[in-house]
Amino acid sequence: MLRVQEMIKRCHQCMNMIVSAKEHQAAEANKNAAILLEELSLEREREETKKAAAARKRDRKKLKKRERADRDKDTMDDTAAG
Repeated sequence: MLRVQEMIKRCHQCMNMIVSAKEHQAAEANKNAAILLEELSLEREREETKKAAAARKRDRKKLKKRERADRDKDTMDDTAAG
């Protein structure tokens, strides 16, 4: 009888260790998943910032080109009128 009780006790100890290990493993997996999600979010932010900067640069370039064209047109008008 004592032998059976000892085996049951050991079985419960092993079961508790397995449950504890699984909980620890799940917590680590959740932590790693959160880190990966944060990295993905930061990467998306960097991409959006980079795209916005490129768009601003294109807009500035277009504006300068337009200003240059207007200046050249004004110069042509002045020389034609004069």
